[in-house]
Amino acid sequence: MARGKVISVYLIDGVANGKIKATISNWNGIAYKIPRRLLDECKELDAFKQSGVYFLFGNNMVYVGQAEVRKNGKGIHQRILDHENDKYKDYWDEVVIFTRKDNSLGRTDISYLENRFYNKALEAGRFHVQNGNEPTIGTVTEEKESELEEYIDQAELVLGALGYKVFEPMVASVSVLEAKQEYLVSNMSVPDLPEGVTGVGDFILQSMRNLEASGYVFSDEQMQILLNPTECNKKELFNLQNSNVAFFKLYNPNEEKPHYLNGMQRYYTPKKVVLTFGKYKVLLTKEWYEKYGHRDLFIKWYKNLR
Repeated sequence: MARGKVISVYLIDGVANGKIKATISNWNGIAYKIPRRLLDECKELDAFKQSGVYFLFGNNMVYVGQAEVRKNGKGIHQRILDHENDKYKDYWDEVVIFTRKDNSLGRTDISYLENRFYNKALEAGRFHVQNGNEPTIGTVTEEKESELEEYIDQAELVLGALGYKVFEPMVASVSVLEAKQEYLVSNMSVPDLPEGVTGVGDFILQSMRNLEASGYVFSDEQMQILLNPTECNKKELFNLQNSNVAFFKLYNPNEEKPHYLNGMQRYYTPKKVVLTFGKYKVLLTKEWYEKYGHRDLFIKWYKNLR
């Protein structure tokens, strides 16, 4: 049975629409929810001088970012100020930051957290995620991953208590889902291919994320091809270089390592991405290489979806 949690929410200004500090008993993490108009008042708070991750919220959108302490000693506060002059400046009105009381989040830690928060928000679909590209997850040990996943669990509770259920999937009735499915099938739209994504794997992954977000639904006939290694290895389709690997693999959450094939990782991990197209939940292969012309072949296939 799940144990109860004590979340402490401190109204710094004594009002509900002011600066808020949140903690959980026996947790080393700490969070602040700050209206944009009050951000300048936070520059002397210790937490804002540290490394951490942050969420920009506004108009049903979210941007997930990270900040490391700079050489000038400035941390999260300065990174958030940077958004006052970038392309996100008009889209947010509140920020939530997460760090640790002892400032022990290192560069690898915040990279991992940023990536996981980004993917969880994207999968939930409750907010429009504004990040242009998927943050790099970095490499962590098995022990560190377990520690950071625990941090994520606590942060999710805090975000919910602060009014942002950014990781909680939207729930609709069966009839609503069926109606939405019927609408999507008859109103398919294919978004433009992403710009500025250099790596072929990142380019294809971002393209498929965008396609999923657009509500595109593959037909059963299309899926039969995309799940078939023989078809996907044809030179005129994707020219994959492994006769056992297909573009997609059906996702089975009961598999211990669904992203593995014959002892080798051939698909992106479920933590990174599980794509949903209509009734199909699938993993995407990560076997993409420029030298085999995969980018051009993918672009040709993608444009034929229109």
